[in-house]
Amino acid sequence: MSVTGKQVYDDVAGDYDVIWGTPAVRIMWTCLDRNLQKLGDWNGASVLDLACGTGIGLREARKLGATALVGVDISKEMIEVCKATTKDVDQFQLHVADCSQPLDHLGLQPASFDLVIGMWLLNYAESASQLEGFWSNIAKYLKPSGTFVGIIQNQEKFHPESMKTLKYGARETNIEGLASGDGVRMHVEFDTTPKVEFDTYVLKQEIFERTAKSAGIMITKYVAPDKSVLSAEEQENFQWWEELFVEWPNQLVIAKKV
Repeated sequence: MSVTGKQVYDDVAGDYDVIWGTPAVRIMWTCLDRNLQKLGDWNGASVLDLACGTGIGLREARKLGATALVGVDISKEMIEVCKATTKDVDQFQLHVADCSQPLDHLGLQPASFDLVIGMWLLNYAESASQLEGFWSNIAKYLKPSGTFVGIIQNQEKFHPESMKTLKYGARETNIEGLASGDGVRMHVEFDTTPKVEFDTYVLKQEIFERTAKSAGIMITKYVAPDKSVLSAEEQENFQWWEELFVEWPNQLVIAKKV
């Protein structure tokens, strides 16, 4: 993430969690929660959340029974919001650092985490080399056969129909190809009060998978949200939601250290 990007996240830190109330993002929370529960028993697990933001991923891991909880984020303001809004935050070990760069100075033990979480972490990569940095840290701190779970944008459909208006609470605009040809940059805005907006990047799936493999990470599957993440009442009105599932803006990526 660039210095400019860091400043953007510092500026929106106090309001950032409001985006989880938008339909486009809320369905990913349910998708993440259900898949984490399917992947294993996290009682007593050690969890590292890269780009932890305000701590929502760490709180989820704690809810599922994890006891060693470490978060790293480039934005000091995000970390401060986490400290101010999290009950028993002293159970978390929090650091301010760029997750695309070596994290040796934080004193984290390599190969010591059962689970690494990265919610939109990998969409902060502006280049293949920066993406390699993210994957390298994921691989370095995961235990052998440890699990990575992240939320990423849809790589096959950079600009889905569901994100061309604010119908689902978010819109992607200003889609520009990167000079390298590796992917696109876009502006994402949310229909929230206060308004939250920032730029993000989506690199090609081939680059995404190649850099993961090079770091020693094997992607096992991508999981798109489906109708089951909706409440019974929402399913009765599925016609309104359908476009969000036909061309989903976000998906899970699940991987293992090899």
